[in-house]
Amino acid sequence: MPQNQFQRMMFALITVVITVHAYVFYSLYVVNGSYFLSIDGATSVIDGINRQGGVYAFGHYLPIWAIILIEFCLAYTLENVLGSPCSFKLACKVFNPAETHHMMFETAIICATVGLMCPAMSFLAAIMYYPYYAGFSIVTLFANWLKLVCYNFPFAYFSQLFFIQPLVRTIFKAIFVRNKKDAAAAQSASVPNSIITVGREFCSGGAEAAKKLAEKLGYKYIDKELINQTAVKLGMLPEYIEKHEEKPDGYFDVPPHWIGSSGWYADHSENSMTDSMKIINAQKQIIEDYAKESGVVIVGRTADQILKGYPNVMSVFFHADEEKRIQRCQEISDCNREEAKKAIHQVDRLRADYYNSTTGQKWGAKNTYDLYLDLGELGPEQAIDQIIEKMQNNA
Repeated sequence: MPQNQFQRMMFALITVVITVHAYVFYSLYVVNGSYFLSIDGATSVIDGINRQGGVYAFGHYLPIWAIILIEFCLAYTLENVLGSPCSFKLACKVFNPAETHHMMFETAIICATVGLMCPAMSFLAAIMYYPYYAGFSIVTLFANWLKLVCYNFPFAYFSQLFFIQPLVRTIFKAIFVRNKKDAAAAQSASVPNSIITVGREFCSGGAEAAKKLAEKLGYKYIDKELINQTAVKLGMLPEYIEKHEEKPDGYFDVPPHWIGSSGWYADHSENSMTDSMKIINAQKQIIEDYAKESGVVIVGRTADQILKGYPNVMSVFFHADEEKRIQRCQEISDCNREEAKKAIHQVDRLRADYYNSTTGQKWGAKNTYDLYLDLGELGPEQAIDQIIEKMQNNA
């Protein structure tokens, strides 16, 4: 998928070039082919169009290349203004992009794009191909628009889902992904094999940025995997682990005296541990096992403090302006402003209480981390570049 504005515009360009040609073919040959063949002396659709003097549009007969050019300009503008930005937001209202398989999320984006673009382009087509020679009626325009939507939507849906978008993604990957992999390999070779721990404010985009960082460096990305690994280690259900992990002292059943005098985990026998204590201890052991490897990005779970003092470990904290986090929360959770604000404060408070009680340090404090980055201002790409630059300087 596109990673920056230039790539998004190129992705839209490739999509529109293929789509416009497919739709012109569909309109002229499939929908109106019998009409053009019925013109006296016509031996083919193209011959019929030529005998007619072109394709009727805007009250004039225009050559096919002009029709393609006009539709391309209209479609490209709509794709950049309406299709691309709005389809992503609509997909985020149904699926969380950080937790959904990329194929499922891309399919959701395609469906949302068709749902937006097909009615919009059909309306423009109804204006473009309206029979102005017979006079103008808004009722007739509306009726023609509905007819075009009924004609176009099935073709739009199936062609985009099964032909056009797979082809576009194949072309896009051939152009950009190879360059991206080459750049990532060169960049990865210039930095030491490290362990990067990532803390993040809720809805700051920190988890997504961490995943992109891991992909760029060719590192292993560790986040939700810890839930399954903890479940296997303790013989508990993953759902139970997910519900109980990263909750603050006293939120469930972790007694305050379990925290050591140094602010870290005190030693306890297995029998004296509650489930919450066992989860914390198991995740600590799993994270320490990852520290024996190289090239790992670990999200959350107080990993920065667990691995404090380990060689080649860098701690990063992502934050963002509250207003931007509220907007992001609304986009991905389909909630109103007050609900989004409440969720942000609640999750941040839980993370802070958990971190503070189990480590003796302050969650989100700038001096606690090696890098403290504002994702709202920097964006993921620039933030990742700063992390890599810091790693190179530390080498």
